[in-house]
Amino acid sequence: MGKLIVSMMTSLDGYIEGPNRELDWTWEGPEFDGYIDDMLGRTEAALFGRVSYEMMVRYWPEAERKPRTPWEGGVARILNRLPKVVLSRTLERAEWPETRIVRRAEEIRAVKEGAAKDVMVWGGAGVIAALRELGIIDEYRVIVHPVVLGGGTPLFTGVKERFSLRHTKTTRFAMGLDLLYYEPA
Repeated sequence: MGKLIVSMMTSLDGYIEGPNRELDWTWEGPEFDGYIDDMLGRTEAALFGRVSYEMMVRYWPEAERKPRTPWEGGVARILNRLPKVVLSRTLERAEWPETRIVRRAEEIRAVKEGAAKDVMVWGGAGVIAALRELGIIDEYRVIVHPVVLGGGTPLFTGVKERFSLRHTKTTRFAMGLDLLYYEPA
């Protein structure tokens, strides 16, 4: 069985998007691209909430047809063929190939148990909260950008009681990003 891994970019003050849902504060580079390539090679399926899914489907299918860089075209090809699961009570149908919709967070347990490789959770905060409450997240990868947003959507929402994480590893990228690895304590 693969791991269920949350991988999210955050600001230094813990937001995954700005007050108006903006993501213009994130950046990447060749060193970080290598991490993405490695992560994708270990990924069997991607998991999204509706909002994150809708953002991704607006970008990646077109990025395969008109990539900004050769690397982006390669990532787009992988993402467009990768099995995807959307946890949503409202999404009527999936427009992105290889996508299925599930209505209840409990259904993700079967996705995880049936996976030989990792299942990556790439958004959003509500999905992460639901999976955290079920106790099925194996690892959190928090990619910290050195920017303070002062508001927006926090990585951890709906926390009803304190929970602890155990730091297992840090990867520092020369471009100024820190990738922090945690496991539930």
